[in-house]
Amino acid sequence: MPTDTRIADRVVALITEAREIRDGIFDDHVSETDVRECRAWITSALNLVGVLCPDETNPYRRRADEIAQRDSGYLLPDDVYEFRCLLQVLMKDIEAGLLMSIADRASAETFDDFLDHADAYLSDGRKQEAGVIAGVVFEDCLRRICRKHQESEKDINLDTLISTLVKIGVLTATKAKRARAAAHVRTKATHAQWDEFDLHDVRASVEITRELILHELDT
Repeated sequence: MPTDTRIADRVVALITEAREIRDGIFDDHVSETDVRECRAWITSALNLVGVLCPDETNPYRRRADEIAQRDSGYLLPDDVYEFRCLLQVLMKDIEAGLLMSIADRASAETFDDFLDHADAYLSDGRKQEAGVIAGVVFEDCLRRICRKHQESEKDINLDTLISTLVKIGVLTATKAKRARAAAHVRTKATHAQWDEFDLHDVRASVEITRELILHELDT
């Protein structure tokens, strides 16, 4: 499964920074400055692992939390080294496709939150607000799915993307029809053409988007 390039680059950068921190400590004399650098590095590394592994029960996440919670004082460089080894192994698993896409995993939870807001607006009969949110999430979701399957999506309209996903077997003809209806809501809400869709249309958009998230981004 393809890796989000920017986050993968950050993993590599942190691995390099950890080595530089260790190399910058002379004669095993750890200064207060070294301790501060180690703490800052561990904080950054922990944040990254949290993005990669949002599930607190994930083994990588548990190990990272354990290292970060230690009160090691002047032995912090050893913690940095151990954390660096963890990142190196984690990176290998990502490259081997053993972890789902970083961006997909993070976005799936975010999408769910947004769609919950859309549902709340639907319950209040506020189709405009619900339509805008549902449309944005649908488009972002669709584009992420294309990237996941290594299909070009930049500057390509939604109808063409849907056709592409049908062609590669991601969408059935029935789901494609529903996806095009959601794309219609996205377009009309973007241009404030409120009379061109109703609450039922928005609700259908939310439903197809949740299905796509479940089967393509949250597995």
